[in-house]
Amino acid sequence: MYQNKSKGVVATIIWCVVSGMCIMPAVVLWGISCDTKIYDRFEDPALYRVMYLVFAIAFTAPIVVFFIKCSQTVAVRHISDLFTADADGFVPVAELARALNKTEEDTISKITKMIRRGYLINCNYSAHQRAFLLSDKIGAPTSMYQGAPENKPFVGVHCPGCGASLKIRAATMGTCPYCGKLLIGPNYDPNTNTFNTYK
Repeated sequence: MYQNKSKGVVATIIWCVVSGMCIMPAVVLWGISCDTKIYDRFEDPALYRVMYLVFAIAFTAPIVVFFIKCSQTVAVRHISDLFTADADGFVPVAELARALNKTEEDTISKITKMIRRGYLINCNYSAHQRAFLLSDKIGAPTSMYQGAPENKPFVGVHCPGCGASLKIRAATMGTCPYCGKLLIGPNYDPNTNTFNTYK
């Protein structure tokens, strides 16, 4: 599972409640600001019109954010489905960009932002390989190396910059999705079934 459902549900509920409380005031204020007859009794109608418009925009903003959050949830679910369909836990950016009908740079920016904000889990981006690595495709110890490209299974590492606990393929380099520090996966020896750090 790559979609952090609990975070998505909480965010959607919060913005649903906030936007729900703002719908009626927004409708009333937009109605007042567009009604020309109501300003005839004011000495400076422009000032009041601007005031009502400002309040109308302020009450409309949470409603707009709610719809943005809903579209973001749909996008996260779509990316999660693409990750779930992957067999070996190694998802090239080019492949994702084609599936999302976006440029590679837009794809990297969009997905890494979702990872940083906690909407996507069990994955991280490897800048060196230009691919997303899926940490939950490891499997049981007896089969954890099956399907790993070039015999490079995932291994747990700690970021040297922020200390985050991450997964990265052995003998590869990547960047921390939280602070951007370089990550280097230890080398894997299939004969001894051990990991050796680079000297």
